[in-house]
Amino acid sequence: WPGTLGPIWCPDLPAQLRRELPSFDVIHLNGYRSLMNLQVVNALNGSQPPLVVQPHGAMPVIVNSFFVKRMYDLLLGKRELARAQAFIALQESEREQIMAHGVPAKRIAVIPNGLNPANFNLNVSPGAFRRRHRIPKEKKLILFLGRINRKKGVDMLIEAFARMKDLDAVLVIAGPDDGQLAEVKTLIARHALDNRVILTGLLTGDDVLHAYRDADLFVLPCRTDTFPTTMMEACLMTVPMVVTEGVEIAHLVKGRAAEVVSFDAQLFAEAMKRVLSDAGLREKYRTGCAALAQEVFSVTAAVNRLERLYQAVLARNMDINVMRD
Repeated sequence: WPGTLGPIWCPDLPAQLRRELPSFDVIHLNGYRSLMNLQVVNALNGSQPPLVVQPHGAMPVIVNSFFVKRMYDLLLGKRELARAQAFIALQESEREQIMAHGVPAKRIAVIPNGLNPANFNLNVSPGAFRRRHRIPKEKKLILFLGRINRKKGVDMLIEAFARMKDLDAVLVIAGPDDGQLAEVKTLIARHALDNRVILTGLLTGDDVLHAYRDADLFVLPCRTDTFPTTMMEACLMTVPMVVTEGVEIAHLVKGRAAEVVSFDAQLFAEAMKRVLSDAGLREKYRTGCAALAQEVFSVTAAVNRLERLYQAVLARNMDINVMRD
């Protein structure tokens, strides 16, 4: 945050704003506790044009520069908060962070990020990933894709998979070490899973698409996560899922594209078995994934919600809820 005191201060901005602001319908500011944001707020004339602020997770004061952030909030931030007609939160936890600064809930729109479906080729040829890693087509393929750390819960995933020895399946853990790889390898050896668990390291480009295409099940065993991109990617690639309640947006896919369970190895194992042993359930979740990919997780859906928010602030609608279709 202290970096915003220097490089983001633009001496010529006030004069430019005075010339250009009257031509704008809506002002959309990104971030919070920025001197550039203050320049914009100070240049606004009354309530015209309407102001939308998207903090991008910058509202909490508990991470870094606590004293400076508190001073900014007390001396400067209140003006920006009071002037904004609406705020954008990525998920419910950020909505609560904004509300903690005294912003009414009705002025906060929750708009998830979106991915471009064009970047996810559903017609990618199946089998390439299995051939590369010598996984027979008759074996079920369970895919975890992400950083290997405690937050992502790969240790619990190994414990859950160890309880599925009666199922002819392979677990693929694809991602870079982020502090827990040694522990994960120890767990794999302890449970004698060396022949059933594949550690690929980081996957990039088409390798990611091939992994999704060949997976029978995508898993997110997180202790906590806010808005995992991999869950959106799995939806766009129509892969059935099992995720934990620690994933904040799990409610969006629960019962429609995924099984959602608490962070417990036994419950997670049972959920994986349930999906892998029921072809009808997997087909239901694939269909749900395809629908969610368009309705919730596509960039088009995000843009549509953003446009509805702009229309609401232009109409002076002070009860913002663009997630309601």
